[in-house]
Amino acid sequence: MKITSKIIVLLMSVLLPIGFVGCSDDDDDMPNSLGEEAPEFVLGQESVKVKIGPENKVIIDIKQGGGEYDAFILDAKVAFAEVADGIIKVEGLANGQTFLMVSDKYNRYRKLPVDVYTTDKLQLSHETLDFITPLGNSKILKANVILGNGGYKVTSDNPAVSVSIDEAGEIRMKTTSRREDFIANITVTDCQDLTANIVVTVKASLEPFTIEELEAIKADNSRRYYFGKTRTDDEEDIEYVNMAIDDGKIRYGWNIWGAFYYYIDFIGDKTEGVKENATFSITSWSVDDEYNDQAVTFKIIKNDGTNLWGVFSFIDEEKEFVYAGYFCDTVNPE
Repeated sequence: MKITSKIIVLLMSVLLPIGFVGCSDDDDDMPNSLGEEAPEFVLGQESVKVKIGPENKVIIDIKQGGGEYDAFILDAKVAFAEVADGIIKVEGLANGQTFLMVSDKYNRYRKLPVDVYTTDKLQLSHETLDFITPLGNSKILKANVILGNGGYKVTSDNPAVSVSIDEAGEIRMKTTSRREDFIANITVTDCQDLTANIVVTVKASLEPFTIEELEAIKADNSRRYYFGKTRTDDEEDIEYVNMAIDDGKIRYGWNIWGAFYYYIDFIGDKTEGVKENATFSITSWSVDDEYNDQAVTFKIIKNDGTNLWGVFSFIDEEKEFVYAGYFCDTVNPE
């Protein structure tokens, strides 16, 4: 009498070790309850590798056996086995590994490891990327695995570009620009040992703000003074400065008791555009460096009649770093 699939599952959980092993012949010497000579039970493969999808079903090659074949998968979430007209087919359902159990009418069984995968080609969202940051500034870029088999790893052949990847296939790349452009080759590998590359070119820009950053600055009309990413005017006892000073200059900024300050001085009016002879001075607990009358490129990027927005930048040649800041304040003194 033929053993049912449920009984075989129970027996396999007790008798079979968990691990990728080939066909088992331990039952070939078992007594034949049918009282007839049993042909050798031989499968034509030692493992099954199948791509997900009903169109990618794999046929199991039975070289020799007793007929009346049955088959089932130990993990039904990963794959599915069907038997029709003595032909066994395996369909992949989800990435992973499991086992296929095949039996014949003599209640002999064979166990094959099954490896289910998604794709034969690893595809990324980018093949090349230009990594542009203000000189000496760091930045993070992201890319994604569009199609892959999971289990991702990522490497960079240039230590100046650090990389990481999560389970979902999001690639994060971080670097700092230099005076000279440089390149890094980013390689992603999945659990099927498929690989794909991104060639990253790192470039330095002398422009401190992107168009998107400038738009974001102009969209906020709150009074504020920034140097780098640090707000400098968020302490008590701030006295804001909006006045004319010597030599026809205009000064914007703030001070506290005259001991701590942030000043932008420039020649010209308050219309939009680049201003001449602009300088920047700061001494503050909120930033590490101090500057006095540092020459800067200064531009008023917006004047709506009520508020004024200005941005500035300068290059520290010794540090090879572009420093930048911005502010928003009222057009007229309060």
